Amino acid sequence: MRISIASLNLWNTEHLEKRLPALRSFLSTYDADIFLFQEIRDELIDEFKDVLKEHDYIIGDDLGWRQESNIFYKRDMFTLLDFGRIDLDMPEKDRGVFWVKLQDKRDNKVFFASTIHLTWQGNADEVRTGLPYRHREAHDIVKKFPPIFKDNPVFIAGDFNDPLHPGRILSEAGFKDVFTLLHEPHPLTFPCLGLTDEEYLAEGIDKLMVIGFKPLMACSPHFYIPDSTLSDHYPLVAMLEL
Repeated sequence: MRISIASLNLWNTEHLEKRLPALRSFLSTYDADIFLFQEIRDELIDEFKDVLKEHDYIIGDDLGWRQESNIFYKRDMFTLLDFGRIDLDMPEKDRGVFWVKLQDKRDNKVFFASTIHLTWQGNADEVRTGLPYRHREAHDIVKKFPPIFKDNPVFIAGDFNDPLHPGRILSEAGFKDVFTLLHEPHPLTFPCLGLTDEEYLAEGIDKLMVIGFKPLMACSPHFYIPDSTLSDHYPLVAMLEL
């Protein structure tokens, strides 16, 4: 079983009119089997439905599925068995681990796909105290998520907002970074220049980690079209084998 996935922090609706042409082009160009989005909003879901006509997405009672993260998956490839959000007691109350349990219709293999958006380093509390939220958030993930996915293969992708500690903590719990498995340096994923003013930064903070999957390739395409860019982040794209 091989699946293509893409993960992107959508920068909510900042400069949306300027970015929509690139976003729509990216979705149709890569046409991933599974898209994992952070900072999604209702307006973006409405736009994406028009492009990703072969995909379903999660419609849940939890506000976070409409205002923080969502997962789009090809309905002809996968059966949705379950979904949920793990509360990590974050400052951003509607965030957490957003997960889906899917069954591949080709071979009936079951796996979990999930996405996270950890707290930004520049949040007011951290600026004032110097104490990060992400250590505790990552420890909560490795405490609360394994009892859900159990022995099933799983991948987690998203904006870790930290190049080191969350990935280290997840690695100690058995997750493996796809770029480490491919013996490649992790690419810089932030900032995507064009509309952001944070050009003084250079960070590899968007990550994809797996248990049970073999990555065949992974990259962070610097996707753009004339006069339009995707976000303040670059996406991650990968091909995984199970």
